[in-house]
Amino acid sequence: MGTKARIAAGVAAAAAALTIVVAPAAQAATVAQTCTAQGDATLCQSDGNAQISATPPAVDYQAQYPFFGIGGYGLDFHHDGRR
Repeated sequence: MGTKARIAAGVAAAAAALTIVVAPAAQAATVAQTCTAQGDATLCQSDGNAQISATPPAVDYQAQYPFFGIGGYGLDFHHDGRR
């Protein structure tokens, strides 16, 4: 291995070590969130970001007759297969 190759390898190793040492300093700053709640929804905001969490209301599902048929065996339009 020549002298130039050894110098290049040393410089590359030093650059890699420097990036590993400096990397934790490049973390993003923490920004406080403000959250407000209204009913079943919550809105959290920070600079450049907003998150909405909502819960849908309870639904009273009614029977779907005649579309689920008698006993739930498919469509039932009361013609027994005849037109």
